[in-house]
Amino acid sequence: MTDLSNLTVLLVEDEDELRQETVAFLELYCKRVIQAGNGREALSMIDAQRPDLVISDIRMPVMDGLELAACLNVRRPDMPVIFCTAFTETGYLLKAIELGVAAFVRKPVDTDELLAVIAKAVLPLLQKFEINLLSAELTASMGSQMGDSPAHRAVAEQAARVARTPFNVLLGGETGTGKSRLATIIHAMSSRRDAAFVTVQMGALPLNLVESELFGHVKGVFTGADRNRTGLAEAANGGTMFLDDIESCPPELQAKLLRFVEEKKFTPLGSTVEKKVDVRIIAASNRNLMQEVQEGRFRQDLYYRLTDTTIIMPPLRETPAAIAPLAMKLLRETCDELGRGLPFLDQGAVGLLGRMPWPGNIRQLKSVIRRAALDAGSFIGEADIAMHADACGHPKKTSTDMGTHAPPPFPCGMDELECWSLKQALSYCDGKRMKTATMLGMNYYTFRRRLEKHGITAGDDLPEY
Repeated sequence: MTDLSNLTVLLVEDEDELRQETVAFLELYCKRVIQAGNGREALSMIDAQRPDLVISDIRMPVMDGLELAACLNVRRPDMPVIFCTAFTETGYLLKAIELGVAAFVRKPVDTDELLAVIAKAVLPLLQKFEINLLSAELTASMGSQMGDSPAHRAVAEQAARVARTPFNVLLGGETGTGKSRLATIIHAMSSRRDAAFVTVQMGALPLNLVESELFGHVKGVFTGADRNRTGLAEAANGGTMFLDDIESCPPELQAKLLRFVEEKKFTPLGSTVEKKVDVRIIAASNRNLMQEVQEGRFRQDLYYRLTDTTIIMPPLRETPAAIAPLAMKLLRETCDELGRGLPFLDQGAVGLLGRMPWPGNIRQLKSVIRRAALDAGSFIGEADIAMHADACGHPKKTSTDMGTHAPPPFPCGMDELECWSLKQALSYCDGKRMKTATMLGMNYYTFRRRLEKHGITAGDDLPEY
């Protein structure tokens, strides 16, 4: 039976005893049942009580059901109205149909029939409730796993809408933006959640084995095939298959993959027996797949079959407000793994995290945080983040970016070279002395004495960290 427990119903009936009996029955199934004795009374309650559904008699004093339905068509055109009546004059019923009444239930009421009619009338509304709930759950899940920002919330809403459909989904976005994680979330929110989620790394499969891995093979079809093998497509039956790096699919396999995506049919390598499975396809690519089509590297028909809907994951640099909360989550997870207390992430570190471009996105952020947590004492400062970001491949500034001069010409003394090197290092670290000392592997106070020795004051107007 359809779950009606989230519904608020307004019952409009002029017979007191019948109204009370019907209210008591509906309260067994619905969240809230409100009541009115005529149409005018019902209208006065609509805006304040915000019912989802109206069940009304037709013939009532003061304002009858037809007048009520006509008013509701103007004020709440999206709210279904059910007439529950013994009145069967054809002219009235035709007028009710013109007004868009959702259904009729004859008196005396059969309770099973009434529940079935209600369920049918409110089905679009219940689906909307479910989508909103999914969206809220998915938004919360994405917020904790990938960052909370308007862009991520839009992705969550889009994913929630598609999660319960059989549609194929293409996930786009740069490397490390969380496409694989989003694919698992969509699967977990779908009706297939209890079945298999099978990942196929298209770019990691050897060219000569990719068809066998996907569709299986029979014994003896090639050297080393000493037994029949079940492919990943069959292993995903009833569940979801995630085709990661789909742009890496070899051209010679794309035709077979097209048939599989379209018809869910395939033939194992070396076999003549066709197999059919029930699989939902989610694909992912960090390239512009339409551009791959235009340049002849990817089949256009396969592209359109994979893209019933497309979701683009935003890069981390476009959601700077989400970086600090996500970094704290990753830091807590890392400290839990290490079995150590949570170090303090100071404001300089938080500021730097928000300013960095993160070309590797969430994957790079996670690597930086894990390295920093492993080496950290009681706190993680800006210098720690800078050092580990460099170690993880954060783009370094060029001499042009730094605006510094060439080294002093030879012959020159060591003091001149040291002075030039210190200025270079300071410029690289935006004049921040603690960060520069850490990068050079020097004690901070030793580093300051060296600056004083050479009369370098370039960083004095900037924070110590």
